[in-house]
Amino acid sequence: MMLTERTSGNTTLRLLSGSAYRRESSAMPSDSQIAHALFDAQSAPSVPSRKSFDEILFMGQHSTGWTQVFKQLKSEGLIQEQTLGHVVARWTNRTIRSRRPILAHAELEPVGASA
Repeated sequence: MMLTERTSGNTTLRLLSGSAYRRESSAMPSDSQIAHALFDAQSAPSVPSRKSFDEILFMGQHSTGWTQVFKQLKSEGLIQEQTLGHVVARWTNRTIRSRRPILAHAELEPVGASA
């Protein structure tokens, strides 16, 4: 990698060039997260053919990929979504919403205000 520095007036610009690629941990869901998403996406909880979380995780680890697992569950009528991306996005959005703190609806006094 190479660090290039350019100065113009009193501003310095540092450019890092090279092939440094770092995968962000949150960029790609883990196998466990995908298995949870597929498990939660199954339509009817009372259907006897519904797969358990462990079965889905096992399928993912022993198949050619999560898309193949999605296609199998969809062909069995257990999942209604169009793509695996839809399944994961819906699960991710639901998970993020459930982790947000509940905001109080009370009015807040300005900082430094005294009663």
